[in-house]
Amino acid sequence: MPTGPGAIVWAYDAPGCGATPGSPPPAPAAQASAGLEMAALGPADRTSAASTEPLGGALGAAPAAVGGSLGRVTLAAPVQALGTPGGGGAAVLQGRSTRPLGPPTVFAGEGPLLALTRAYLGDVAIATVVAGPAIAVRVERYFSSVFAPARLIPIPAGAVTALTATMDYRSDVLVAWQQNGAIYAHMLRASGRVEPTQRVGPSAPDPQLRALVSDNNHGMIAWSSTDVRRPSPPATRVYLDLSAVGVRFGAPLRLASFVDPQQVCRRFGCLSLVRLSTENVMLAWTDLEGGRYTVRAGPAVFAATRNARISGAHTQAVLADLAAGPAGDAVAMWESLPGPGGHPDGGGSELWAARAFLARHDRLASRTPEMVAAAGPNLAPSVAIDPANDRAVAAWLTMGGHASVHYAVGAAAVRYQPRSPAAAMPSPQGGTHWLRLALAAAGLAVLAVLGLRIGRRGRRGRA
Repeated sequence: MPTGPGAIVWAYDAPGCGATPGSPPPAPAAQASAGLEMAALGPADRTSAASTEPLGGALGAAPAAVGGSLGRVTLAAPVQALGTPGGGGAAVLQGRSTRPLGPPTVFAGEGPLLALTRAYLGDVAIATVVAGPAIAVRVERYFSSVFAPARLIPIPAGAVTALTATMDYRSDVLVAWQQNGAIYAHMLRASGRVEPTQRVGPSAPDPQLRALVSDNNHGMIAWSSTDVRRPSPPATRVYLDLSAVGVRFGAPLRLASFVDPQQVCRRFGCLSLVRLSTENVMLAWTDLEGGRYTVRAGPAVFAATRNARISGAHTQAVLADLAAGPAGDAVAMWESLPGPGGHPDGGGSELWAARAFLARHDRLASRTPEMVAAAGPNLAPSVAIDPANDRAVAAWLTMGGHASVHYAVGAAAVRYQPRSPAAAMPSPQGGTHWLRLALAAAGLAVLAVLGLRIGRRGRRGRA
């Protein structure tokens, strides 16, 4: 349900701005100049001037944003306090997208990991790794404006390299993480009932990890695992585990397995899991076919047998994002480098998108893909759908002399029917073509993902 104007959110980390090889490191005082910027996206698909809020520390990783309680947006970013290499926490900001953001609230956290999620009523949950060791989970109900005190999930010693969380309407929270060579899951019940931590399946460090929990007391976890042990070439495996009743997980199903010398599931998107408005769940992932990376999707319950390719047959394509709409639809977005010898490296990729549906007998159906952005230095693409009118909004960072945030707006699906005339925002002229507009990032601001993708070529962050 629409709750108010949406927003495009990005982070900046000023010390990396304009840096060149061999340049001296930034002064200690400059390291605290990271912050978040938010531009409201309202009627006629035009953005407002971006509001800026400093985070009070160095940026630890890419930010996260969800629609929060009481019609607000909730933003979160890992921050590192000056002089504390392992310290810092999660900076959380909340407010209307059309108003300036207030100072952040910093929750305890160790390392750059956090997980931010919402339930469909507007409940929000944030999970961080804290001393103990443990995972701290804080929940803000849809009728509240503050987070409840943290509840702790004890974990063993060892580095946590991936973390995700998801909620149902009861505000039960399913938390999943990678640690010590495996994926673990814990169901945190709002009732206070204690659940055991479960070992779900094997995983190398730094997987991409997604989860969903349903109102019928079932859950699912999907992850990609890239093994880089030498002398064997890197290999990626994509897994899916569907729980039994009570969110009890058994042996996972392997959906894909391929030699992955470019390690796309560490550097780019590899899988996404979304609940459709029909209550079905769609899963999309990156696979390898005929020596080319490709994007496939299907209903999560039948992902192994009823999936289909949604990217082009003759290009390299790696999944960027997947977003659900109000008409039983979803929009998948991917990065593509044309040509049989193309290699997706983020430096000259095209951006493509396509609508997808689950047709009769849970078969995937998709529309003809559309190019969103021509080949260029496009980084960190993401997509969302406005529930008021089913229009898709894609946003990405473009590098090339002057860093800027671009966005494009796509028309609603043919099958979409507005709930009422007052619920739909006016549509601009231009038919079904994507509308390309640009926002200059304030003062050469650099997205958080820039450091993740260019600096250390790690996993793709999301701005």
